[in-house]
Order: sequence, then C-alpha cells, then structure tokens
Amino acid sequence: MREPRNRRSVLPAAWAVLAAGLLLPGSAAAMNLNGFLPARGEGAVALSYTAESYDEFWAGETKVQEPALGEVETTSLSLWTRWGLTDRLALVANLPYVEVSTDGFAGLEDDGLADLEALLLFRALERSGGAVRHRLVAGAGIRTPASDYEGDFPVSLGDDTTDVLLRLVYQLERGGFYASQQVGFDSRSDDAPDGFPLHTEVGYTVGAITFTGFYSRLFADGGTDIGEPGFTFPSNQEEYERIGGKLFGRFTDRIGGSLSAFTTLDGRNSGDTDGLSLSGVWSF
Repeated sequence: MREPRNRRSVLPAAWAVLAAGLLLPGSAAAMNLNGFLPARGEGAVALSYTAESYDEFWAGETKVQEPALGEVETTSLSLWTRWGLTDRLALVANLPYVEVSTDGFAGLEDDGLADLEALLLFRALERSGGAVRHRLVAGAGIRTPASDYEGDFPVSLGDDTTDVLLRLVYQLERGGFYASQQVGFDSRSDDAPDGFPLHTEVGYTVGAITFTGFYSRLFADGGTDIGEPGFTFPSNQEEYERIGGKLFGRFTDRIGGSLSAFTTLDGRNSGDTDGLSLSGVWSF
C-alpha cells in the first residue's frame, strides 16, 4: 500500500440540475442525489475543481487545533457522469483526483485517485396532480478505492474501504421550484462504522439560471473517537452537519457551469471545513 508523502434539446428544468450530483472530496463525498433522471440515451459529463480547508477539527465532540497539522488544505479534480440507460434507469458515477497537505511542522501530504463511486438509479414513481409533480427514486451502488492509498492516516485520501451505498429520494416539483429529500445507508467494510447520509435540497429555475440551497448531515453507527486507545481513522465515528448553496447556468443547449460553496455547522471526528467548487458540464 502506498505511503503518504511527508441528442434532443434538454428541458431547462432538467438542465438546471445536471450539476446537482457533483460531489465534494473527503467525507462530503456521500453521493448526495436529487430526483431528476435523464431520458434513455441522454446524460451529462462534468469536470469539477474543489478546494476546501480547515484549521480546527472535532476530536470526538470537542473542537481542537493541532500545531503538527496546522491548516489542512484539500483540492480535487473530479470527473462526474450521469447516463440514462432507459427512461427509468440511470447510472451515475464520480472519480476524484485529490491532493491534501498541511502547513504544520509535521508537513503531511498525499495525492492520488481517491474513491470511485457508482450507483444505478431507478425511477420508482412519478405522478402529477395539477401543477405539482412527485418523483421517487431509489439507488444502489458501490464506493471503492481507485488507488493504493493509505487509509489509516490523518490526511488520507479516504478510508480504504469498499462500501455498499443505498439511496432513496423523494422530490416535489411545481413550476420552476423543486424540493428533494434523500435518505441513505452506507454499509461499510472492515472496522468503519455504517453511515446514514441525509441530504435536503431546494432549487428554483429562472430562465437559464438555477439557484440551489442544500443541507447535508451524516450520521455514523457507533465507532471510535480520535485519541481514544486503539482508535484508527477508518473506525472513527465521523459525522458532520453542513449547509451550502449553488448557482448553475446554462450557456448553450449542451454546455453549462456551476459555482457552489459549503460550510460546516457541527461535527464529530471531522474537520470544521469550508469549501468552494467550480464545475463545467456537457450534456449529450
């Protein structure tokens, strides 16, 4: 294991949420979803650059600073895709290349491919009543390391586990407005505790612009705390609570881009992280 170093026009409403599945690196990459799926043979490819950092973190439930680490900075370049296999079945996948470094006296750093995530999504329900549309989407997939990185390390690219991901999303739409709620379950391997990612998203489209707000929370089913006897980083009870926003613009029928940001409200065994992401999207 490698050691860390010191064809038809897309509807505007659908276009406006193509970037909604773009992921942030690290623990924020929980494969958060909304209820939009592409039609058969249609989809999108996106390339996103994300920068995030923190100089405080939670060891257990106590927020601390560590001079050996100083400020931890993470950048990633992620390739994301979504493709309609049928009108009710789609594939979504994400692969990030991550660089992480610290400015403390320990001088820790690492870089490489992090975790590949891929899910099959199924439109289980779509109903319209008057001006309101309801959607229910179910998903199942996998998260697995895409390189031979070290998982038990303070600035690791991931936990070095292979996990089964389950998602269920309900979405309501009315005119240019939509609201979606995801509940999820991550069945994790080795000694990493199982996770329960929740993601709430609301958006409004005006012409070629969509404004989106989101709230994400990750719960872990037990685990260790940083600093307790015998702990490992993959076994930590890593939890967080975050909010953020996104602006997505459609430049042409095929090309769009987004700018998003998030901040951390609370956590456990995680960094008090702020992040910013810029994405370019091509629809096909």
